[in-house]
Amino acid sequence: MKRVTAAVLAMVIAMASLQGCYGKMALTRKVYRVNGEVHDKFLRSLVTWVFIIVPVYGIAALVDFVLFNTIEFWSGNNPVAQGEKNFQYAENGERFQVNARKDGDNVTYTFNHYRGDTYLDTLSINWNVKSGNSVASFRDHGTVTQYQAQRSKGGVEVTSTGIGAAHNATKTAAVYN
Repeated sequence: MKRVTAAVLAMVIAMASLQGCYGKMALTRKVYRVNGEVHDKFLRSLVTWVFIIVPVYGIAALVDFVLFNTIEFWSGNNPVAQGEKNFQYAENGERFQVNARKDGDNVTYTFNHYRGDTYLDTLSINWNVKSGNSVASFRDHGTVTQYQAQRSKGGVEVTSTGIGAAHNATKTAAVYN
């Protein structure tokens, strides 16, 4: 009887503390992505069956729901969702190598632009999710132009500094309301 009472009590506490806890399910998505990276459809099907039989998906979903989504619910940050991602985009001989990194409230994107194998330029964007402010740097053949976006008076003010901004002066590039 004590075991049943303890189990019911644990379930009630878990239900009360996890109420409204729907998070990113980042661990489950990462496991799913690992399976999706297998290019051969027969091998991918085999991996899916193994992940179901060994319960990789079930364990990942349970750990996500009970641990990581609860951490995200109470702290606002999912420790599995944070991290770094690298990918490429190419079209018509133009190629962009992209690095995306999340650290707490800061998100950083770096885009390296190539035409064929020739490096052209780099755009880096640092964005603070909480404040909404961001800084972007554009590097092109040794010149650097910086753009800052800040919330102001119910809108966003974009300023720029550097060579591309009238000889190292600072100027307001745009105001959005």
